[in-house]
Amino acid sequence: MDYFLARQTPLRRLPPEGLAELSERLRVSKFARGEPVFHEGARPDAAWLLRSGLVKLVKYSPGAEPFTMEIVFPGSLFGMIAVMDDKPYPVSAVPLKDSEAYRIPAALFADLLRRHAEFSREVYAEVGSHLRHAHAMRALAKEPVAKRVAFILCLLHRTMGPELTVRREEIAEMASCTQETAIRVLAAFKKKRLVSSGWKRITILDCARLKALSGHE
Repeated sequence: MDYFLARQTPLRRLPPEGLAELSERLRVSKFARGEPVFHEGARPDAAWLLRSGLVKLVKYSPGAEPFTMEIVFPGSLFGMIAVMDDKPYPVSAVPLKDSEAYRIPAALFADLLRRHAEFSREVYAEVGSHLRHAHAMRALAKEPVAKRVAFILCLLHRTMGPELTVRREEIAEMASCTQETAIRVLAAFKKKRLVSSGWKRITILDCARLKALSGHE
């Protein structure tokens, strides 16, 4: 039995025999930073569950800078919406750091949805969460960079706690800005004692003020 799978919200709704079968069939794939899990426009042959690392779901538009639509954290499904409606992946999934993910073949994922009502309900709830997240990111796209960076820091804080093991270039990618701009914004936040920083680490000192700056709950 893979106990990581057993702890994740959608999968723990499966009956023991279903979870045991899934544990036997799934294997972990490893991806280096920047190595796509899947590409926008590709055939949706699998849904994915992130085991470790951090993945951005990014949209590429002709004549425009790539835009990060969502950040995927360990324990979250991704790529499942394309599998569920059998249409090409609408985004690319690109690791922000070395990551591991379970590949759930499309046919197996569809079978689980069909056979297990509680699992299906949890998946649809997660789809709703993904859509709300993507909507918040789109709404933020035209906001000043400081507001975008504050939003990303608050988002990371909710999942990772105050000690963020991320680099400044990763913050820049998530906020869809240049590394130089992210460095300037983080330096300003540090001067205001909103954050402190070290080697590959950012510490949130005042989440309430960052949340107010981001303009999002």
